[in-house]
Amino acid sequence: MDTVKVESKSGYSIVTMLTDKLDGTTVPTLRSELVLLAGSSVKNMIIDLSTCEYCDTTGLSAILIAHRLCKDGTLILAGVRESVENMLSIQRFDPPLILVGDMAEGEARMKSVLEA
Repeated sequence: MDTVKVESKSGYSIVTMLTDKLDGTTVPTLRSELVLLAGSSVKNMIIDLSTCEYCDTTGLSAILIAHRLCKDGTLILAGVRESVENMLSIQRFDPPLILVGDMAEGEARMKSVLEA
């Protein structure tokens, strides 16, 4: 079963989690996709976490990796559920994470960032 889907857009990529957990069983696939995106010089991405109901420390580490990969660009997390947001809140991100309600809002936000 696929756990991650990646879609390239003009100026950014969308990484969609296809599972309800961001943990040790799903994070290796996510990390691999993030490394491939970094190798392709992707600096702007939206990660759709709307299906994820659970995140552990390995999931948090994957978000940290994405955050570092986008340090010269923009990282947006879409559809973050409260349980995942609680886990993300234990880490201080600098700059802070951009959290939006859903993918439509995430894509609108990304397009406004890229047009600026």
